[in-house]
Formats: sequence, structure tokens, C-alpha cells
Amino acid sequence: MDRAVTELQQIPFSHLIGSPLKAAVEAQALAAQSTIEFIHKVGFQQPEGVGGGKDLVFDDVTKDANAGKLRSVTFSYTKKDENDALKDFSLTVPFLAITPIPYIRIDEMTIDFNAKLTDAVQRNTDSTFELTSTVGGSYSSFWSPVKFDARVSATYNNKSSSSEHQQREYSMQIHVRAVQDEMPAGLSRMLDMLEQAIQESPATTPSSPS
Repeated sequence: MDRAVTELQQIPFSHLIGSPLKAAVEAQALAAQSTIEFIHKVGFQQPEGVGGGKDLVFDDVTKDANAGKLRSVTFSYTKKDENDALKDFSLTVPFLAITPIPYIRIDEMTIDFNAKLTDAVQRNTDSTFELTSTVGGSYSSFWSPVKFDARVSATYNNKSSSSEHQQREYSMQIHVRAVQDEMPAGLSRMLDMLEQAIQESPATTPSSPS
């Protein structure tokens, strides 16, 4: 038991637990940065002549970010006007008003760590005992002395052996649950303002040549 406690104390739990937590924080920051890049690249126009992966929002960290001009999509359709006559119209909608904005948040992270320490000690003992005896006698006549010969032999063997087996099993599982989080209040208000920027206007028809 003491050996198992000592080995458990040597496991770097601070690294095993701290590394996944650090990775989760970094992933959350990367998700927020991806949201900003999505809004910038999808929702705003890139000025002509600017390229090479230049970041227009954070190009100068000493100044406020300037995303540029809003990017919109315009499409045409036909419907009846106020005079109940078919007429062509065009609708201009900001991209951000019709595009789902990714806003991922790590909702839960579970770390499961299992350690199995097994010590097995096996002892084998083999004991053997052997006793042999022989008795013999002889005489030549009944008045002659009788001769006896007795022999006793005893053997005792004791063999013992021991073997020790150690087994270490470690397993670690990390469960991360990410959800689409609610938009920040500022972003939600900005989308409300973009909805007001939706414009419907009659389609212009080219003038007939004189």
C-alpha cells in the first residue's frame, strides 16, 4: 500500500489536468478570433489593391479598428406594385443579416484519469523428509552371542522460492462539449441595425434610345 501511495504521488497530476485546461482556454480564444475574422471577411468589403492576407481590422494596434464598407448582396424579383401591376424590384441585404455567425463556446470539459497498481507476490515452499532404516542379525549356535546390525538414515530438504509481479495501468479520457453560444449584446444590436439597412427599390429599366 505504501508503495502504491508513493507511486501515485509521483504522477504529474498538475500537468495531466493543467494541460487540457490550458488547451481549452486557448481553443476558446481561437474560437473568438475566428468569429472576428468571419465577420470581417464575410461582412465587409476589402478595398481594391489590398491583398496578401493583410489584416484590415488589426493592421495598426495603436488605432481603432476600421473594418471598411459593409458588404451586401442585391437580387431582383418581380411582384405587384401599389397599382396591382407586375413590376421588377431589387432588394439589397447586408451579408451579416442573412449569414449565421459562428460563436462557439466550450460549455463543459470532463477529465477522467484512472490508475491501476497491482502488486502480486508468490511464494513456493517444497519440503521433503525421507527416513530409511535397516536391521540385521545373525548367530552361529544358540550358546554363541547374537549379533545385530541396525542402520538408520534420515534426510530433510526444504526449498522455498518467491516471485514478485508488478502491473501498472494508466488511462486518461477528456470529454469536451462545445455549444453555439448566445451572441454578445453588442453584436445582436449591430445585427438589428443591419436589418434596418435592408432596402427595397424598384428595378431601374434602361431608357429607350431616341
